[in-house]
Amino acid sequence: MQYSLSDIAERFKLEVDGDETVEITGICGLSDDLPACLSFVGEDQYAEVASRSRIPALVTRPGRPIAGKANLFHEHPEYMITQIAELFLPSRLGTADGIHHTAVIADGVVLGDDVCIGAYVVVGEKVQIGARSRLFPNTVIMDRSVLGEDCIVYPNCTVREDSVLGDRVILQSGVSIGGDGFGFVKHGGEHVKIPQLGHVVLEADVEIGANSTVDRGRFTETRIGRGTKVDNLVMLAHNVTAGSHCLIIAQVGVSGSTTLGNRVTLAGQVGTVGHVKIVDDVTVLGKGGITKDIRKPGVYAGMPLKPARLWRKAMARLYAGLR
Repeated sequence: MQYSLSDIAERFKLEVDGDETVEITGICGLSDDLPACLSFVGEDQYAEVASRSRIPALVTRPGRPIAGKANLFHEHPEYMITQIAELFLPSRLGTADGIHHTAVIADGVVLGDDVCIGAYVVVGEKVQIGARSRLFPNTVIMDRSVLGEDCIVYPNCTVREDSVLGDRVILQSGVSIGGDGFGFVKHGGEHVKIPQLGHVVLEADVEIGANSTVDRGRFTETRIGRGTKVDNLVMLAHNVTAGSHCLIIAQVGVSGSTTLGNRVTLAGQVGTVGHVKIVDDVTVLGKGGITKDIRKPGVYAGMPLKPARLWRKAMARLYAGLR
């Protein structure tokens, strides 16, 4: 896969400074220092490193060309390099007709145009799959689920019955969507399972990382808002509601009926108790424990949770006392 710099500039409507005939075969970081690749410079402090590298062409900000290199200009170089990187993604499924002969497609399934379905995929009854969506091998989509357009479901994912995935949702390998919530009622000294009658809604542009789980609602729904990104090994329990454009990092556990506002970031290994509410624009640092509502935007840390600046002061006093 190879593009000239002029091809890339034309496709993304970018101004070029330097040799437009440079052939680009991939994308790399500055530290990778690979010839024939395109990289980016987002901050002036990296300009000298870039100029000394073997990288022939860079995306940089207008008015800040890198000496001795071909330059593409954009106000946000890192964003633009992510867009250009799409050109170099490998072929997804490689099937000639889009549906592998080993796939099992039940009655009443509705497939949009150019849907690709890989080997040993199982699609249940009355499922709807939007145009250009791609299901990789060994994936199971259970009855009555709906997938929007341009979704990508990587190998070994399970989407349980009645789940709804919006446009451009991505499920990395091993994801489970719509499994039963962990709900039991104690009766006569035993734990009796509570039927989980709800479903899961993943709004447009949500991505769920490898081996993460999003459980169905107990009676209604679990909903993950538009553009929210979930890392690997995350647990989102029944009836969780996450707003739009949240970041939920590896090994986070969000307990049942928790509500996250918009643009909430939960760093690695954060945990919540159930039924708490977190307002918009909150960041909780790694291993923070959320035991009650967070009513003010800001950065929080620790267990019990407190504003990060107070937590840092408390830690400084603690370690000073141990010396």
